[in-house]
Amino acid sequence: VPSAQNWLLLLTYEGTCYHGWQVQPTSPTIEDTLEQAVKHLTGETVKVHGAGRTDSGVHALNYTANFTAIAENFKTPEKWCIALNAVLPSDIVVKYAQTVAADFHARQSAIGKRYRYLITNLPYQSPFSRNQSWWVSQAVDIELMREAAELLTGKHDFSAFRSASCSSPTPHKDLREILITKASFCYSTLQIEMEANSFLQHMVRIITGTLVEVGQGRKSIDDVAKALESGQRMLAGTTAPAHGLYSLSVIYPHGVIKWPLEVIDN
Repeated sequence: VPSAQNWLLLLTYEGTCYHGWQVQPTSPTIEDTLEQAVKHLTGETVKVHGAGRTDSGVHALNYTANFTAIAENFKTPEKWCIALNAVLPSDIVVKYAQTVAADFHARQSAIGKRYRYLITNLPYQSPFSRNQSWWVSQAVDIELMREAAELLTGKHDFSAFRSASCSSPTPHKDLREILITKASFCYSTLQIEMEANSFLQHMVRIITGTLVEVGQGRKSIDDVAKALESGQRMLAGTTAPAHGLYSLSVIYPHGVIKWPLEVIDN
């Protein structure tokens, strides 16, 4: 009897046309598009486990997902990539595939996640980046934003920076890094990168919105400290829109993943 194998995929996608990762009854999602593609190729009904639930409109440069299939005709990573990319819509691309241990799970086996948020800081909106970044027309002070970011880095109770519907059992997270830079490809684009052991729902977007308000002088460093201390959502800033957010990488224990360097596009 042919045995089933656990396959891990490295994906990149442009999330504009999708209602996030998780299957929904009436709207297209990344998960259900992938499950349909595997079924189309193999005839097998599989459950694709993603590294996390991304919101509607969120993008991914490097996102991981795994599924278990027998798939007699697809025994090599190359075959999976070629076949899946042939049937998937062009806004979802499989960059790499590899077999992993039977108990590997894209989300549960992860020990960290890294996100990138893009902001277009110009007086006018660029029509080319309207679905790929958040347009902020008022100039921002990056040094002030960095000062506020330093305050939020580390192990904290991030209750003020989670959505009302967040179902995480604990608000305590280890925010290992917040990096704020001007993008090398475009001087008017700001990049905010965050890495943590895991994130609360909307945490990256609420922190981003808060940092932008600090950069515009609408909130002080002291306001951010009070929000963090009090745990009150109303004291933190606005939730930045989903379309500026990118899943940048999912971090696993050393030696679990063997991606070739050329597929990791940052």
